[in-house]
Amino acid sequence: MLHELVLRNGRIHTMDGKGTVVSSVSIENGRFAALGDDVRPRGPDARVIDLQGRTVVPGLIDNHIHFLRTGLLPGHDMRLLETAFSIDEALSVIRDQAGKVPDGELLSAIGGIHPGQFAEGRYPTMAELNDAAPRHPVYLSISNWGPGATNSLAKSLLEDLGVPVGDDGTVAKGQDTVAAWEALSQRHSYEDTLRQTASQMDHALSMGLTNLFDMGGTIPAGGWLDPATGYNPILDLMRDGRMPMRIRVYLPVLDRDASLPDLMSRLDYTFNEFGNDVLRIVGIGEWLIPNKLQREQPLPEFYTESVRAVAERGWVYKQHLISLAEQREHLRVWEEVNKSAPIADLHWSMDHCYGIDAETINRAIDLGVGISSHSSPYLEGTQTPPGNPPFRMILDSGIVVGGGSDGARISVMNPWVMFYYAVTGRNHAGELINPDQTVTREEVLQIWTRPQGWFCKEERNMGSIAVGKFGDLAVLSADYFDGAAVSDDEIRKITSVMTIVGGRVVHNSGELGDHALEAPPAC
Repeated sequence: MLHELVLRNGRIHTMDGKGTVVSSVSIENGRFAALGDDVRPRGPDARVIDLQGRTVVPGLIDNHIHFLRTGLLPGHDMRLLETAFSIDEALSVIRDQAGKVPDGELLSAIGGIHPGQFAEGRYPTMAELNDAAPRHPVYLSISNWGPGATNSLAKSLLEDLGVPVGDDGTVAKGQDTVAAWEALSQRHSYEDTLRQTASQMDHALSMGLTNLFDMGGTIPAGGWLDPATGYNPILDLMRDGRMPMRIRVYLPVLDRDASLPDLMSRLDYTFNEFGNDVLRIVGIGEWLIPNKLQREQPLPEFYTESVRAVAERGWVYKQHLISLAEQREHLRVWEEVNKSAPIADLHWSMDHCYGIDAETINRAIDLGVGISSHSSPYLEGTQTPPGNPPFRMILDSGIVVGGGSDGARISVMNPWVMFYYAVTGRNHAGELINPDQTVTREEVLQIWTRPQGWFCKEERNMGSIAVGKFGDLAVLSADYFDGAAVSDDEIRKITSVMTIVGGRVVHNSGELGDHALEAPPAC
């Protein structure tokens, strides 16, 4: 049976690398079938939507996010606080969420926010939080390490759980906020995780995200994702037909010695690149060695054997690399392994790459390695050194580069906030922290779309609006490309009024009419 969707009367930016913009497209059985300025339905049962002149872009792809961990956030996560820029806006978000959640249940924002993002430069006070949500505990925190802020009900809740809270509702940075995370997490059931994960997918779709590359979680407390059970929520949601977006999974490895038990269990008992169009295992990442060990120079000798095993088995590999010293040392090992086990066709990438230089980029190019470049320093302060990351240099080098958030614990999930950082070099407080490395609006959109399929060997499936590719797109709330209509600051407020995945409407704000959502098929 033909499942056909036709979209007409829009400004559809295909992101094909040629600047092609059309006014209509059709999607048949999940993939783009035609595009142009007068695409018409082929079948009598086609669904036709008038875009009313809206700007359309390919579905956004975040190639480095810790999405599954967001399902573990205790309470009801208030992700919309990422784009609140005053106390009044923050309280409005909290008040709105309180109206949707049963009395007594926790409202939280742990990660993705910073008090410096608000014009007042502070968290809401306990009294302000009490007024916004008098019948709900409210807990806010910079990541899971704080400092945090509570209203009266959350203060009482945490104190009953043995967590110290100041008289003004503050939770001290460090040990106390970690204790708060752990105590609240104990109250978070598997059913809560399913609810939270589904809610986070709905939020991602409302931002125009259609595909997330999940990096797992290896850091204790708020950064941990159990490698044995942490993937169960998306498996259950997919089986139940409740997974409206695509997820690509990278599996972290934490071996500490040459026996390589973690890696070999992955390579021996996991089907490489196994899955379907919705959910698929891609490779190893963002770790092949624990964080403490991967920063050593020289790297432990067993790391070379780990890299060799991944290369010989033909797996994709993403590696978290922060400092220039780390980048150079890992490339040294990759170059050595490449002599006997070529990696050029394996689509490996260096992730983050703050402070990378031209010489190191050229070494990566010679190996056929790409770079995943992220705007996660957005939540950092003026102490952040310039070149975090050097977007301009990386793009100009010609290396394969894709974009991501590293959300949503140390960074935000919202892609438009990430675009704002890349375009302006300014952090959450509007301070210029990455001068001389900014890129244009179209360039940052490009790295979040067209090249992303390279990182998971799916260039033919995703990244642009083209015949044969996944029928994924976002209809925007404003014309992102028009700097006169949308200021740089206003980029952060862009949303998707309609998001389509595989030719199915999976998010609709109602601004284009009452178009019913379509559930994805159960797998």
